[in-house]
Amino acid sequence: MTKILTLKDALALNRRSLLKAGLGAAVLGTFGAPYVVTSARAEQPLAGKKIGFSQSYATDEWLKAQRQDLLAQAEKHGFEVSVTDARENPAQEIRNLEDLAVRGVDAVVMITYYAEAVQPGVQALNDAGIPIIVMSSALAGDGQFNAHLAADTFGTARSAGEYYLKALNGSGKVAQIEGKPGSLVNQARGKGWREIVDANSGIEVVAQGIANYSRTEALTLMQDFLQANKEIDAVYCHNDNMAKGALQAIEEAGRAKEMWLTGYDAITTETFEMIAADRLRGSFLYPTFGAEAIEVAAAILQQKDVKKEIVFASPMVTKENLSQFFDADKKLRIVPPVDMATLGL
Repeated sequence: MTKILTLKDALALNRRSLLKAGLGAAVLGTFGAPYVVTSARAEQPLAGKKIGFSQSYATDEWLKAQRQDLLAQAEKHGFEVSVTDARENPAQEIRNLEDLAVRGVDAVVMITYYAEAVQPGVQALNDAGIPIIVMSSALAGDGQFNAHLAADTFGTARSAGEYYLKALNGSGKVAQIEGKPGSLVNQARGKGWREIVDANSGIEVVAQGIANYSRTEALTLMQDFLQANKEIDAVYCHNDNMAKGALQAIEEAGRAKEMWLTGYDAITTETFEMIAADRLRGSFLYPTFGAEAIEVAAAILQQKDVKKEIVFASPMVTKENLSQFFDADKKLRIVPPVDMATLGL
């Protein structure tokens, strides 16, 4: 006798079983949904299309800006966006991606700091035939995607290394504060910079540690660096959040005149104002890719050809060029319009 799959049966299934059973949003809704931002406009050709947006976590200032940029652009198309936050839990991120697969969204935009760990979730989307637009770190393994939006992180990190060599006149003691070890972007920010710095015998890396992109962790780590090192000329931080934590430790120790710092992201008012006040030497702009990813998703949904790899510039923001990126009077980040030519659209 053929067994009928009841709602009770469905509740007992895990998400992979649901995917295999071909169950859709009606059943999955019983498991709890991500929050949904609806902005459908009847006059838009793509109004009502469903976009899944997956982040590994959402507390970082850069990630918050990314979400804002993505949702603002999605509203222009009238997309319904399902937003998920894995709260730094790779297993939860897999479940989120599998949920989006079962819900049958029209496309998924994702950013992950756990490229290796979340492959099962990516596979679920691949099995469901859902287009994937990846931002920042690339996917690992055999996961298939339609487009990858990123900066030339390795090239930017090498440029950062060249900046340190020039600013230190080829001689000095430096410290390095790294982000999340599992992040491919973090790895590139370290490798590119070290390639340049380590090749110069006049530059010595006297302290190196991991602060997981956390301001608090960077504060504690920098306190340790300062206690262990009588001399530090500069500090290379893998994001602005950590640069701020490190700077707090330096200023509290009364050693701000002895050294300077750089970060990455150039995304918040606080960062820009620190650059303007000469508290932060500079920050390497890291685009959020949020608005651009939505435009790529829109192109895919309209069956247009899109470039698989889309690379953005990542210039250094300094006091000299700050006005290009920050409106000091309004205290607002200057968000450039989406460059459709860069996207190949």
